[in-house]
Amino acid sequence: MEGRKGYLVQITPEAELFYFDLLEYLFKTHQSNSASRKAGEILEMALSLKVNPHRGSIEQKLRFLGKEHRFLPYRITARKEVKIIYFVNKANNTVYVTDFFGTEMDDKKISKRTK
Repeated sequence: MEGRKGYLVQITPEAELFYFDLLEYLFKTHQSNSASRKAGEILEMALSLKVNPHRGSIEQKLRFLGKEHRFLPYRITARKEVKIIYFVNKANNTVYVTDFFGTEMDDKKISKRTK
């Protein structure tokens, strides 16, 4: 039986900056061990897109970009979560993570941050 080939996951430079902003927030608002654990879990979740990247929900606010952006939610607290926003390029088997968007932010900003 042949093994399934996974997708390559690339975090865009912009998404990397958004991730660092998220880390800053986590380390300001959580204890160090909790912030480290959550930061690692978020990154692991993004990298897990190499298998079955179409499992995320369609991000309706980014439909106008025509890339079928999707997201995976990660719950930081009972009231706050982060959307890992990405799109899949089937032609080169690559998943592009474009944002780590905190849902407590103004939802209208999502279309200005993600390309």
